[in-house]
Amino acid sequence: MDTIYLLRGTEIKRDQNTLVVVTEDRQKRRLPVEALRHVVVLGATRLNSEVATFLGKHGVRLSFLDYYGHFSGSLEPARHHHSGSVHLAQAKMILNDASRLTMASRILEAGACNMLRNLKYYLYRGNHDLKKPIHFLEQQLSTKRADSIEGLMGQEGSFRKNYYAAWGKINPALTILKRTRRPPTDRINSLLSFCNGLIYSACSQAIAQTHLDPTLSFIHAPTQARNSLALDLAEVFKPLVADRVIFSMINKEMLDDCCYQEEAGVCLLNPNGRERVLREFRERMDNTKIAGEVGWRRIFLKEAFAIEAHLLELSEYEPFMVKA
Repeated sequence: MDTIYLLRGTEIKRDQNTLVVVTEDRQKRRLPVEALRHVVVLGATRLNSEVATFLGKHGVRLSFLDYYGHFSGSLEPARHHHSGSVHLAQAKMILNDASRLTMASRILEAGACNMLRNLKYYLYRGNHDLKKPIHFLEQQLSTKRADSIEGLMGQEGSFRKNYYAAWGKINPALTILKRTRRPPTDRINSLLSFCNGLIYSACSQAIAQTHLDPTLSFIHAPTQARNSLALDLAEVFKPLVADRVIFSMINKEMLDDCCYQEEAGVCLLNPNGRERVLREFRERMDNTKIAGEVGWRRIFLKEAFAIEAHLLELSEYEPFMVKA
C-alpha cells in the first residue's frame, strides 16, 4: 500500500524512519516511510513541520481535501523528474490549437465511452429501462466533435448531464436531480464530490511520477493555481472508479442515515460515511482482478506515461477505455 488516507482526529508522528499514525480512538499503525508515496488528509489532522519535511525528503506527497471533499492543495516533494524536452513538447502542443484540440477530444471521448460502458453493464444484466438513454448518448457521442476547447467542454457537459439523468434507472436511490458541487446539496452529490476528489488526488500523484508539467493541461485552462492536468486525466477514470464505487455502495445499501451530515441545504459525508467510502475506494483501487491484474494506481501511472510518450512522439496516445 503506497497511499494512506487520514481521517479527522488522526495524528501522525515520526519515529526515526517510521511514520506513526494514531487514530482518534488511539489505535496506532507504524508505516515505514520507504513504502509510502502519497498521504491524503481528509479532515483536521495533527502533524508538524518535522513530519512534513520528513515526508518531502523521502519523496512522499501530502494532499489535502477540504470540508466538502474537494482537493484543496498539496505539499509536493522536490521534483526529481525534470525534463526540458518534455516541458517544451507539452507547452508546444498546448500552444498549437489543432494539436491541443485533438488531445482534448481523445480524452473526453474516452471518458464518454467509459460512462456508456457503465450503463451498458446494467443493460446487459436485464435493465431494459436503460435502452433509450443509452441510444440517446450513443447518438450524442457520434455527433461531430466541436472545433474549439470551449465547444468540446460544452458537448461533454451535455453528455454527462444525460448520463447522470440515467442513474435513477439503475436504482432510484441514485437519482440526481441536479449536479451540485460547492457545496453538494444531497447524498449522491456528496458522494460524487468526495469520490471525484479522491480520483483527482490519485491522478495528481501519478503525474508527479512522470516528467509531465502538472499545470499544463489540454482540456481545462492551464493555471499555476492547480494541477489542471490531473483534471484532464481524471476525466478518463472517474466513470471507471468513482462512479462504480458509488453504484456498488448504493446498490448494496452500504450507506445509511448515520453516514451523512445534512443541514441548511448542504449534505456531506460525516466521518463514519467517509471511512466507509474510503474502505470501498481503497479496495477497488488495489484490486488487481478488477483492473486487469495490475491495479488502478498502476493504470493511472501508465496513462500518464502514455501522454508523455505521445508528447515525445514515441507512440500515439490511446486513452484507457473499457470496451462496451
